[in-house]
Amino acid sequence: MDGEIEEGVNSYGTVELPLFSISGVTQPQTMKMRGVINNIEVIVMVDSRASHNFVSRKLIQQLGLQVDETISFGVCLGDGTRVRCQGICHGLMVHLGSYTTTIVGHLFELGGVDVILGIEWLRTLGEVLVDWNKIDMRFQSEGNTIELKGDPTLQRTMLSFKSICKVTLIEFSATLFSVSRRTDSEEREETKAWPREIQGVLDRFKIIFDKPVELPPSRSQDHAINIKAGQGPIQVRPYRYAHRQKNEIERLVAEMLVAGVIQPSTSPYSSPVILVKKDGSWRFCIDYRALNDVTVADKYPIPVVEELLDELYGSVWFSKLDLRSGYHQIRVKPEDIEKTAFRTHLGHYEFLVMPFGLKNAPATFQALMNDILRPYLRKFALVFFDDILIYSRTVEEHADHLRLILEILKDNQLYVNKKKCGFGLNAI
Repeated sequence: MDGEIEEGVNSYGTVELPLFSISGVTQPQTMKMRGVINNIEVIVMVDSRASHNFVSRKLIQQLGLQVDETISFGVCLGDGTRVRCQGICHGLMVHLGSYTTTIVGHLFELGGVDVILGIEWLRTLGEVLVDWNKIDMRFQSEGNTIELKGDPTLQRTMLSFKSICKVTLIEFSATLFSVSRRTDSEEREETKAWPREIQGVLDRFKIIFDKPVELPPSRSQDHAINIKAGQGPIQVRPYRYAHRQKNEIERLVAEMLVAGVIQPSTSPYSSPVILVKKDGSWRFCIDYRALNDVTVADKYPIPVVEELLDELYGSVWFSKLDLRSGYHQIRVKPEDIEKTAFRTHLGHYEFLVMPFGLKNAPATFQALMNDILRPYLRKFALVFFDDILIYSRTVEEHADHLRLILEILKDNQLYVNKKKCGFGLNAI
């Protein structure tokens, strides 16, 4: 998607696609249903925030349908990040029950869904009655009332590891994943189910499941922000905020100052703050789009998930580890700290640790994890950003493998979020 556009290719501007929709995450004002294209069952998402219609490139290749590769377009992923894409499929017939629609599909690497119907399709329907809570929509077509119902089982389907990776393979400004929290009783039940050998290892390394109380150590993979030649300090004026948002910004900045992840700044750089409403509370994000535009891209190779999963053949014991606030466990290089600066209505601050939203943050994290786990990669461990998968043939072997990985994390002062982990699993 992000390669050079070939000669003779026409570009017609930018289309919009919400970041979560790429991986099929159910969000407000979306619904998913089953459909059919060329006698193949597909999963279709109706998304009122997508500007156009999108179709999985893999699906089009599987169906052998003709693609117009002379058309290129940029895709804005909702957080401001733009991805360069190429290819559209004209006259794509999508059957939704008794209703059939013909669309122009913009090819994109989707995960979790095969087709996304956006405003480009909704606009053709005329007056539409939609109940997003009941995932139901009605409209008139050729004198008939068409009713499309979302499939509740698809709305609740958990994303596969592969689907989530469709999001992280794309350079993005910031992504927040919503994870359901288990109750204490559920956690106790799962703990009891762990084999004795596994529980013994976890008891030995309790310290890495704690919350960090100090800054991470300096490492050779501390995050660098290399600016393109001829580009001066980036300065973007702060956005205007409502009174209650100002109060929230003050509270969140105070928390980060106490935690030591930010400090007051006199930097010539300045990026604005964005507050994102999530689950009834505000999340603090920095809009680094302008900074990212002048940052030299890091071409560190990102693993291909399908190739990683090929390594699991023959394994029957698995553990998956999730690093706690992964990016904040990596420092920013001292000479680049000033480039992370952000301005609020009260002051100017900069990050000492790697914030979410920087262009090369995923590559930096992958480089660190590959470096420290290199002796065991593809032998009994796989790593994809802040997710580590350990796989073994016997429980005794698995306990030893888990011990080795936790030992490396402890030695490198990397902390794990136990609530998001799974130990001694027989399936993933």
